[in-house]
Amino acid sequence: MAGVIGTVNQLTSPIWAGDFLDREHLMPGGAKVDASQFLATDGAIITLSANALVSATSISVTALANPIPANTMLRFGAGKYAYSTAAAAAGATSIAVEALPVALSSGDKATYNGSGTKPVTIVSGTLIGRTWAERDAGTAFGPAADADEEIYFLAFDISDATKNNDADLYRYNSIVKETFVPGWAGLSSTLKAFVRSHYQCTVGRA
Repeated sequence: MAGVIGTVNQLTSPIWAGDFLDREHLMPGGAKVDASQFLATDGAIITLSANALVSATSISVTALANPIPANTMLRFGAGKYAYSTAAAAAGATSIAVEALPVALSSGDKATYNGSGTKPVTIVSGTLIGRTWAERDAGTAFGPAADADEEIYFLAFDISDATKNNDADLYRYNSIVKETFVPGWAGLSSTLKAFVRSHYQCTVGRA
């Protein structure tokens, strides 16, 4: 189990936190994260930007954060797969694929976890969560989802969760500067509402 304030040199500055990251503002005992649920630094979320018909050999996507190799299986949901036939560069907005066996819909998402050679880095201020059932079963935290019931901010960077998955959790009722939270704009309204009901939220000033 992670020890509170067991920190090493940090990769990012926790400017999202309006309180000191000390024992008064961290959950005692720490926690664990499940590295397999987070992206490596060369991973990417692939989001379709247009519908794709059966037999299509190219899919339109929002600009890729990282390259996607050829011969990568992309799962967009139950029974919805695409198999890349050529590498797609970072920033690309389309991916060449084998003829689709089923239609895909705009907004569908797939996860490319990375090549397996890069670290799984989770930055300070990432929102992590799990359900009560997962907590009772001893399941580690993953990226926060709308269905989660126990949700916290990660207090300190985890440089590679595959090697050390200890995590320190920012205590409820502490101050959060929303504008500096990593990925705040992309959080769902459900997650934003949870944060605002459990933390003292304010607008950060640069």
